[in-house]
Amino acid sequence: MLKPRRREVFAGVALLLAALGACATADRPALGVALSGSSVDAARMAILDAASDGTLPPLDTLIRYESGGEASLAIRLARDLVAAPGLVAVVGHSNSASSLAAAQVYNEAHVLQLAPTSTAVLYSRAGAYSFRMVPPDDQQGKFLAETVSLRFPEGARVALFYVNDDYGRGLRASVLDALNEDSYPLLLDVPHVETDVRLEVIEQAAREASHVRPDVVLWLSRSRLLSAYLPALRAALGNTPIIAGDAVSTWPQHSYADDRWAGVQHVDFVDLDANDALRAFSRRFEARYGTRMSGADVLTYDAVRVLLAGIGSGATTGEQLREYLGSLGRARPAFNGLSGPIAFTDRGDVVRKHLLVTIPSQRRQL
Repeated sequence: MLKPRRREVFAGVALLLAALGACATADRPALGVALSGSSVDAARMAILDAASDGTLPPLDTLIRYESGGEASLAIRLARDLVAAPGLVAVVGHSNSASSLAAAQVYNEAHVLQLAPTSTAVLYSRAGAYSFRMVPPDDQQGKFLAETVSLRFPEGARVALFYVNDDYGRGLRASVLDALNEDSYPLLLDVPHVETDVRLEVIEQAAREASHVRPDVVLWLSRSRLLSAYLPALRAALGNTPIIAGDAVSTWPQHSYADDRWAGVQHVDFVDLDANDALRAFSRRFEARYGTRMSGADVLTYDAVRVLLAGIGSGATTGEQLREYLGSLGRARPAFNGLSGPIAFTDRGDVVRKHLLVTIPSQRRQL
């Protein structure tokens, strides 16, 4: 097949994005995307913006919507992607469990994997081709423990809720390693399963929390699950502070039309109001796709842009892209992303600080 001219490449990419997938060809590199929700739109926007500003290199793009975070589905999706001719990199997957499961497939194929939001500590050891846009949970756990110690006096009682998967268990272990339980006693430690949102299970957990009367709730699970638990927790605990992990940062994509979310704090890696560029991007994203942007979307956008920059610099294999990412902040300047300067450690973890974000009142959005 003849290589198309640049304007024809962009036309092909636009068509491909509309269809959420395409067939790659062996005569140019291919970039894969395996994500869910609005992150697919963020990846789309990165490619369209690169085409618009003239930085899109000739390449094929394969976009796959990941409907769930299960390991078996992620492995099947990864195998489908690596079978495509010319695949050099994948932006994905949607969470730690799916990214970890797919990592072995990509590493065996020498395909670079750049996970936008996967924080599991084990991912740092997944392989030489495994990179991510966020720091690992051992750092987040320390940040959450420090937040508790700075905000609450000694003796404050802690209730902890966590999702019983790679993300929740890993973050819980990191928090408990860093939390001084002599000063901040853990009175409740409740796991839950992502697929089990039965009312009786939720109400039982809320009763247990009410019985121990915590001074702070640590929520190490996802925003969809907090939405299910929040009515019962607010009824049982009133306005007891809730501090959540980074998985709650996706809350802007959901229609939570009540004020129970007001005051919930969560870890994030991007301050969406940090500068004019992010505010303008947020407005443009909402105008184009009809949904509010989250920090995860910015990280996805930057992940695609940094890989496009690597391919544009001449990296046309997974190995060359691995070397390119490893050189950022060292042999060459850090990549200037919307989320800030991007550079990676020797383990493929991005160098980035944690932020604590407070969810505002939703009344103004009704």
